[in-house]
Amino acid sequence: MPYIKDVLIDVITKVSMPESSTTTDHALEDGEQITDHVKSNPITISLTGVILDETEAKVLKLREYREKGVIIDFDYMTKLNHMVITDFSRDYEARVKDGYAFTMTLKQIKVGKVAKFVSVSIPVKKQTKAVTKKGRQQTKKTPTTTAKTTKEKYTTPPKSSSGGWAGMEGRK
Repeated sequence: MPYIKDVLIDVITKVSMPESSTTTDHALEDGEQITDHVKSNPITISLTGVILDETEAKVLKLREYREKGVIIDFDYMTKLNHMVITDFSRDYEARVKDGYAFTMTLKQIKVGKVAKFVSVSIPVKKQTKAVTKKGRQQTKKTPTTTAKTTKEKYTTPPKSSSGGWAGMEGRK
């Protein structure tokens, strides 16, 4: 009997497993098309079947696997690793007593690996300057620029201590 992780699937009536690839096509000047890249798409499996369960515990477990993205190994008629449930729907029918018919879609994913450490064969020089203590530094103020005007400002001449107009004596 097939299992999805630890959930027993009582009957699988149909398994559909389409496999496809995507190509990158470019048009040439003479109207021809060229293909320069082929990418294999992830494998998806569509399952149809029957689950017998009065308490709906299996449904809750499958829903949890779908929501959390739990990685599953699928082994029924073909073995595929690293699958996640992307779709699960159930139908309550009169012909299935104490259970339900279901359809489920599984998709194969690629799992990336994280390097624990990096090994460098050549010694690497420091590319930063050592931190030095310079004490408290005064910041330099930058002069603010003002718009220059062509008008001259009128100023009163300075007063002399002798009285009268300073520097104006004896002039005509």
